[in-house]
Amino acid sequence: MASSGPRLSTLITWLLYFVPVYIFIVDPLVRSWAPEGTTRISWLTGTTAGPNADDGDVSEEFTPSTLHLTDDSFISPEDGVPAHCPGEADGYRVHLLSRVPLVLYVEKFVSDQEADHLIKVSLDKYSPSIIYDGVSERVDPSKRLSDRALLDRDDTVRCLEERARAFQGWRPHLYIERMWAQRYNASGHYRHHYDWTGSLARGGDRLSTFMVYLGADCEGGGTHFPRLARPEGQQWCRFLDCEEEVGITFRPLKGNAIFWENLGPDGLGYPETWHAAYPVKSGTKVGLNIWSWYQPPLRKRRGRL
Repeated sequence: MASSGPRLSTLITWLLYFVPVYIFIVDPLVRSWAPEGTTRISWLTGTTAGPNADDGDVSEEFTPSTLHLTDDSFISPEDGVPAHCPGEADGYRVHLLSRVPLVLYVEKFVSDQEADHLIKVSLDKYSPSIIYDGVSERVDPSKRLSDRALLDRDDTVRCLEERARAFQGWRPHLYIERMWAQRYNASGHYRHHYDWTGSLARGGDRLSTFMVYLGADCEGGGTHFPRLARPEGQQWCRFLDCEEEVGITFRPLKGNAIFWENLGPDGLGYPETWHAAYPVKSGTKVGLNIWSWYQPPLRKRRGRL
């Protein structure tokens, strides 16, 4: 019986014709139609490069983006104003919880005096916290029940901005967002979410997060990471709820902070940073978000003759 399919020799002939056509015609056309799809962004080097370029290779001129940097309602610009740091934390202790993604636990990142000051100045500024879905902002207590207060850039806030920059090595193109105090009363919570949005290629994203506990006069209210593995050692039970069965839960402790990186070196978000604020059973928890916004430089198109 004769075979119904093409002969092997015919397939090989088709392949020999197709490979040059793809290399010299199809691939150049695809690259010209969709150049952005072949670009990767690295916050480690502060550059963009093609997929076949060596790390750090810069093939085009760049110019800083002004998408957010001129908006001081979003970013705290480095304006050279000197800050005096009353009651500054006298050193802090850092504990490594995870290498990838990088997650650190920081004891006494904020002093008691700094925490008390931030709680005091936020008292008359609170309004319901919002949810942002990529299109619009709204209040949704079923997902997020808390109040937030935008903090003025006084000496204490400016000192924390610089502390956050120094902690991360003064990376280029990294900007501290305006700081918000977050107040959770009884039943206050925030369902699982990411701090990153996947918007790096479109202009910027949150590279890292400090979750600082300013006030912890409460029961419950832990910060839960269901996709992180609990580290070995009973020493961690000082900071973690060791009865947690899924992932890890940080207990609210005044002045302490959790630091984590939201984005990998390739600019993609870490799924392990999925986290939530468990409901407060009684009392009040006050937190402070310190977000670091990474904004890669924009490519500057060269003129063509």
